[in-house]
This record gives sequence, structure tokens and C-alpha cells, in this order.
Amino acid sequence: MLTKNQEGYLNTVPKDKIAHVAAFDPATQTTAKEITDEIKSVLPSAKVFYIGSSALGIAGENDIDMTVLGESTFDNYFEIFKKKYGNPEHTNLENKYVKWEFNRNGFPVELHLNAFMTPNFQEQIDTNKILEENRDLLLEYEKIKLECDGISWKEYLIKKYEFWNKILGIDKN
Repeated sequence: MLTKNQEGYLNTVPKDKIAHVAAFDPATQTTAKEITDEIKSVLPSAKVFYIGSSALGIAGENDIDMTVLGESTFDNYFEIFKKKYGNPEHTNLENKYVKWEFNRNGFPVELHLNAFMTPNFQEQIDTNKILEENRDLLLEYEKIKLECDGISWKEYLIKKYEFWNKILGIDKN
């Protein structure tokens, strides 16, 4: 089963997008550390979260998913990030959420700036934590991801979400 938020997000996914799953590339983690260090050099107290398959060291898209919580300093962080990363791909200032997309060292990067911890982001953090602490679940997750190479992005996300919901104990809308 999927949550209402997951179903809502799936409705925004392009129908023609295909999942491309590849073996883990350790250079993604080196690149993520560079970006984290870059952020921390100008915002030392920033809460930077690096999540997803590359953070877990497993097969995936070899992309880098990062989120910074701006909290009460969101507006200041936003201005600093605009200078560093240019205009964002997506901006929702009413909800204090911004997303940049760029490439670094050949890897796609999604850098999110949130003012606060959202339920969706907390779910991602909780999922990563469970997977970090349970190698059997981590390997099961990687197997699911590898089996998804070449299928539609939407179907890929459904399989990921169903696995997340299973390990999080979420079984209904």
C-alpha cells in the first residue's frame, strides 16, 4: 500500500521517464562530501542530510540526494544557495521549500532546502536509518532496485515505496 503523499507524488511523475539503476559508484560519496564541506564552509551550523542509495552504498541511480534544513535561517540560506548554485529548479517559498538540480563530477545532484522537517523527509531519514542498521534489508532493497532497471519511473517508485512502507510498518493510506 502507498500513502496519500506517495500517491500524490506519483501523479507528478512523467509517464515516459525510465528508471536507470547501476552498480554503486563510491565516487558519489566523495562528491557528496565535497558538497557538504562546501555548504559547511559558509554555513557551519547547517544541518545537512545526505540520503538515498549512494549514501547507503548500494546500486541506484548514482545520484546525490541532499537536504539542508534552514529552520529560522531559511531566507538567509536561500540567498546563499542562490549565489552558489544559481536559480533553483523548483521554488515554493510559501512552504519554505526549494530544490536545485545540477551535476557535480559527472553525478546528478538534487539539493533541497527546507525550513523544517517534513513528514515525507522524516520518512526518508527513518528508512535510511533502518537500512543502515540492517544489512539483510539493505541487500533486499538493493535487489529490488536492480530488478527495476529499465522499467517506468513510476513503477520503480511504487516498488521503492512499497518496500519503504513495509520496513516502516506503514500498511495503509
